Amino acid sequence: MANILIDGYNIMAKMDGLNGSLEARREMFIRRLGDYRTQKSHDITVVFDGEKGGWITESHERKQGINIVYSRLGEKADDVIKRMVKAHDVEYTVITSDKEIASYAENYGHTAILSEEFIPKLYLNNQIKSAKGDDEDIEYGIITTRKKGNPKRLSKAARRRRQRLDRL
Repeated sequence: MANILIDGYNIMAKMDGLNGSLEARREMFIRRLGDYRTQKSHDITVVFDGEKGGWITESHERKQGINIVYSRLGEKADDVIKRMVKAHDVEYTVITSDKEIASYAENYGHTAILSEEFIPKLYLNNQIKSAKGDDEDIEYGIITTRKKGNPKRLSKAARRRRQRLDRL
């Protein structure tokens, strides 16, 4: 089970199919994450900006098993994510397209994954959920022992990143 920390508005900006007001898009996004969490059983925390129109204090809520954090007025979600990454002993998988946050998380031993790499996992999960009732035959690839590709091994960080991405 992974501990996923998501830069909320960052990933929402990259997603298709989120229409309406900001609040409606946020609710649709949280609903999708809730479906994903139901399938995968990961602990998910989403951080949203409250920089321009938030509360005086940081607020927390829980919807569909998703922990939601709203940064306080004048504070960016980036700052909250950095604080959580630095303060917690939990090993997070940080989902963001912000290179500064990604490198910060990796410096503290966490894994950073681009939003563009995580979004297909969300959509794939929703497709699997809707297709569970179908009785179509699934074709499986032929497994061979013949090795292909470059024999050079990836760096430890790249292997860990790939392993985390595959688990999502």
